[in-house]
Amino acid sequence: LPLLENAEKVLQGCIFLGDGFVLSHAEADNFRRSASDSQDVIFPLLNGQELNNDPEQAPGRSIINFFDWPIERARRYAEPFHRIEERVKPERSLSNRAVYREKWWIYGEPRPKLIRKLTELHSCFVAAATTKYLNFSAAQTTCVFTHALYVFATDRWDLYAVVQSTLHEVWARKYSGALETRLRYSPSECFDTFPFPEELWQTVSLTLAEIGERYHEHRRGLMRQLWLGLTDIYNLFHTRDLTPAVVAKVSKKSPEEAEAGYQGILELRRLRRELDIAIRDAYDWANLDLGHDFHEVENLPENDRVRYTISPAARKEVLR
Repeated sequence: LPLLENAEKVLQGCIFLGDGFVLSHAEADNFRRSASDSQDVIFPLLNGQELNNDPEQAPGRSIINFFDWPIERARRYAEPFHRIEERVKPERSLSNRAVYREKWWIYGEPRPKLIRKLTELHSCFVAAATTKYLNFSAAQTTCVFTHALYVFATDRWDLYAVVQSTLHEVWARKYSGALETRLRYSPSECFDTFPFPEELWQTVSLTLAEIGERYHEHRRGLMRQLWLGLTDIYNLFHTRDLTPAVVAKVSKKSPEEAEAGYQGILELRRLRRELDIAIRDAYDWANLDLGHDFHEVENLPENDRVRYTISPAARKEVLR
């Protein structure tokens, strides 16, 4: 059942319906040079591919965004508006939905609820909608997020710690769908229904905030150190017989750098244990042995089901 306190906390990114909205960074810079006020309507664009595979998780493109503005306001930005009129309007005029035809300068699904929430924040957390490994990452709210991302509209590290924990992941894998071998994170099925530790929405936990931020920032540094994206980092994280040589092969780093990266992966595992135990204790389940080790996860493909995670017995008890 959906829980009222979880409602509208995790929302899907925008659906544009028009490739003409999207710009290369060079095109965006040209607009800004030509008309400085263009910066009011041009933003970095982040998608799931960049989130999971770019070591810096940097937006690879820019995008024009007129939010839910009336056409009179949008038209004041002459050059970006002309581009949309030229490249999006013809495509949208063929749509079978009247609102897409009539409001062609606005995204098909502009997500006004999400935009309102993000205007109150400097940062938020995002996760890929379809992903091999469930991970939330901090992102600036100056970005536009594509529909391939789900946005957790908070900047609280204690809440991040909960959704990044293995306890939330086992719930998500139980109640969300899958695409081939990947998790399809469905907030209506696995976030709206997920009970957070009691009173956490109302009161910040400094303990959870500290471990959540420490885990995230260690991971961020490790990605940049090895120049690997999230997916590659977690492929190493879940490799049972990990060695510096394996890290070197994947990262193409020198033996010295690979050794440092190997130690960084071991530290990430240690931090994950610490984070999971902190979340367990927040539920007042201190007597539950999570049993972190390499275990087979039965709902994963037979040839790729070993993960560094909590034990099957702990998994069943967490779900119960």
